[in-house]
Order: sequence, then structure tokens, then C-alpha cells
Amino acid sequence: MSSQTLVVTPSVPFAMDGSRYYLDIKAVDGLKRYAALWPGRVRCLMRRGDRSQIVFGKAYDAADLPFDVVARGDAPDSNRADFDDAAIVLAAGDSYGDLAIPDVTTTPTVFIIENTLVTRLRILRLSQGLTLRTAKSMAWMVLRERDRRRAFEQAAGLQANGSPAFDSYQHLSEAPMRYFDTRMTRSQQASPAEIDRKVAQALAGAPIRLAFSGRLARIKGVDHLVPFAEALQQTGTPFVLDIFGDGPLRAAMQDAATQSGLGDKVRLHGAVPFDETLVPTLKQTADLFVCTHRQADPSCTYMETLSCGVPIVGYDNAAFRGIAALGNVGVTVPMDDVSALARAVARLSADRPALADMIRAAGQVSQDHSFENVVQQRIDHLRTIAQV
Repeated sequence: MSSQTLVVTPSVPFAMDGSRYYLDIKAVDGLKRYAALWPGRVRCLMRRGDRSQIVFGKAYDAADLPFDVVARGDAPDSNRADFDDAAIVLAAGDSYGDLAIPDVTTTPTVFIIENTLVTRLRILRLSQGLTLRTAKSMAWMVLRERDRRRAFEQAAGLQANGSPAFDSYQHLSEAPMRYFDTRMTRSQQASPAEIDRKVAQALAGAPIRLAFSGRLARIKGVDHLVPFAEALQQTGTPFVLDIFGDGPLRAAMQDAATQSGLGDKVRLHGAVPFDETLVPTLKQTADLFVCTHRQADPSCTYMETLSCGVPIVGYDNAAFRGIAALGNVGVTVPMDDVSALARAVARLSADRPALADMIRAAGQVSQDHSFENVVQQRIDHLRTIAQV
């Protein structure tokens, strides 16, 4: 009987906490779901790393994990036996170390891909600035892109997170699929009753309730949030803007809000627990999400926000354009145009029936993209390719 083992090579590392594995919580949640749906064993090949590399981690006993954790070597063929006795390998296409897997095993390989070359280059420039070091890193990325495309052509399939990656790489694969990453389970998504309450609140005409969540760093465009609030104030639109998250720009943003006289309208809450605080807050007290992302990485923020019944107004990066194309769930404005962002919010604040329609659409569109649905679709894709 042929093996029915699924081998997964996450991009996140693992560390040891005594005799326990210290693992990324989100990765474990996904792997648990894989294990529940896959008709065989799930083997997770992970590189050993430092605990500080795992931002949101937790210690787990091996006996409590429904999948095996196996340390991965540095050389591409170090784990050849772990690949060869499997039914299929799910590899990280964003990780350069995984691109050689089709060369070292005959087991069918499916790559996950999230970022395009353009997005990688943009993220590098935004995070490091225009320096000689940045230019050298960009040149290296361009050269490695040839390896990535060759690997995708060799692979048995491709799972693309978000529209930009799917549009860029689907033609290289005989079996491509697109999905939208999310942590939101069906039970967490806004219910019809919660959507009705949000609609009633929006139609009541109180100051529009805006939100942002994410890392407070320039790469997320958060340096535009206070200038956006100032521009919105100038339109005469009553509003409050709640910002959730932490990062290097938090103190500067707080100072800017205070100096602009917006301390009572722009409220920074710091990092809050996702399940216990952020999700219920967005479902209960947010009418609209303001997204200033400058880069087109497939942030799970988009679908998770819609799942709370919150439509989005944001810069027209390629990832958000793909989300907005799903239905009446978002408004895109030109990149870095703070005034256009403020005008778009002001229009929706003045047209509450239009805002109510977007809230309903957000709740409806997200129903097909729950965490359970997305993982099921991805497992079905793998089973079709592996023929198990």
C-alpha cells in the first residue's frame, strides 16, 4: 500500500523549550486542521531556530500534537527519506531553501506562494530604504526568481495566497488554485444577527467608527493614519479612529494625534489578543476599516476584517484590489493619497445606506472564506493531485 503521509515544510522555525516544542501558534492551528482532514499522517519538517524568531509562540508536548515535528537539515537533500516515503509534499514557495525540493525527490510537490517578485522588492525598499545594500539584495532576489519559476514548472501544483501571487504564477503550474488566508472560523464570523445590529448602528447616523489593526511600522503605511484623520477632520465628518497594534511608530503616532488636537478621536490601544478582544471589538464597534498598506502582500487582515462585517477603504495595492473585486466590500483609492482616503470615508459617512450595503456584502462574501472552508479546499486540492 502506498504512503498517505503529507509532508509540510513551513517557513516558520521551531525551537525547544526543555523537552517541549516551541511553535508558532498560527502554524499549529493550521497543521491541526490539516491533520484532521488529511487521510493519513502529517509530517512537519521545520528548521530549528531561535525562540526570538517565533513572535507568537507557545510550548507544546509532542504527544499533544496530531502531527510529527521533524528537524530539517540545511542541505536540500538532507531529508530525502522524509520526502520520498510521502504521498505529497506541501512546500513554501516563498522560501528559497524549498525551491530545490522537486530536484531531490520524485514525490509530487505543491508549492504555497504568497508574494510576487514586485512585492518582495517593494517590501525590501520600504523596510531598508534606497541603499547600496538594498540594491544588492534586490539584484539577488531577481536572480533567485528564475529558480522559483523553474521550481513551480517542475512542481505538481501551486496554491497561491491572494490574487497577485495567483495572477503572477498560475501559468507556470498545471494545477494552480487561489485562496485567501484567514484565521477566522465559522463560529467567529459575524452572524446574520450581528450584521443586522451593525447595519442598524451605521444607519443611526452616529459618528462613523473607523478601525485599523496591524504592526505600527512604516511598511504598513501607519505613518499616514494621523494625517488621514486630520484630512477627514477638515471635511467636517464626525468620526473616531481606533488603532490596534504595536510597533516602532506607536509613540510618534500618539504624539502626532495629541499635537493635532485629535487625541479624543484617534485612540491607540496597543496590541490586543486576537480572539478575545480584536474580533469582538471589530464586530461590535467598527463600521469601516482604514487600510494604508503600501505593499501587496496577501495579509490575512483583509478577509478577517470582512468576516467581522467590516468593509474596507484603502490604498489600491494589488492584494486589496483582488479582495475588492470579490464584491461590494471595499473602496480603493490611489496609493499614498491621504486626501482621497479621507474623501472616500467622508462619502460613506454621508451615505449610510451605501455603507450598510457594504457591511452586508462583507458578511456575505466572507462566508465562503472561513478558516475551515479554506483549509478544506486546500486539502481537497492536495488529495486530487496525490490521488489519495
